[in-house]
Order: sequence, then C-alpha cells, then structure tokens
Amino acid sequence: MSWAVRFVHDGRLRLSRFEHQGARLPVSSRRGAQILLLPWGRHPLAAGTLPQGGWARLTHIQGGVWDQYGPRPVRLPVEGFAERDVAGREQWFAVTAGQYIQGCLVRAERETRIYVVTLDCAPDMGEFDRWPRIVSAPRW
Repeated sequence: MSWAVRFVHDGRLRLSRFEHQGARLPVSSRRGAQILLLPWGRHPLAAGTLPQGGWARLTHIQGGVWDQYGPRPVRLPVEGFAERDVAGREQWFAVTAGQYIQGCLVRAERETRIYVVTLDCAPDMGEFDRWPRIVSAPRW
C-alpha cells in the first residue's frame, strides 16, 4: 500500500504520508492544467461516513463495492511513492514521467476523498501484498 507520496505543488516538492492526520493527495484536473490537493482517505479518528483507510482495491471497485460512493477514476501526479513490504520496511519507487498513480474519488454527503487504487500482488511477489495501479490515463 502506498504509505507516502512525493509530488510538486505550487513549485515546491512536498511529501504526504497517510498516517499523518490531514494527509492530502494531488489530483490532476481532466486537462491536467490544475492540481488540487484533496483528503487522502479517512483515518480511524476522522469524522465522516466514507470508508476508513486510504486504499481501494481495483477488484472491489469493479465488483461494485464502492458504487454507493459514485467512484470516479482520477490521476495522481506524483514523482514517487513509498510502500511497506510484508516485513514493514519502507521502500521508495519512482513514477515515470507521463504516468500516474490511479486514484478513486468518492463522495458522500459533504465529504470528498481520494483513495489509492491498488492491485493484488501475485503470490510469487512475496514482498508486497498490494501495489498501486499505475496508469497513463484514468480508467478502471
């Protein structure tokens, strides 16, 4: 699971970690001209009705689990992301220029939040349980 991301916003390199209350993710507008910073998932102590956590499995989105929240695919323009392996070690990975982590924008009542879309890793990739979905355009 992506525990942290690095990105440029307003000309400054920023770091966002899910475990920090108020963590935000950069979201690219449809034409890519504007970057918005939106709340990254919902922390256990945060008020709201959207699911707790910061990730949405692609299989769950495709299976309709998220339908009640009107999921929309979005692009997260990040330069890199950190994952924790099954032993809990943090490792950083670069995102190739022109590619994005896929996010899932959801809404309920007055809440709007972004969840990182993840893929299940094959059993032979024993280092990680899930991996962020990398895309060049928003899609499911």
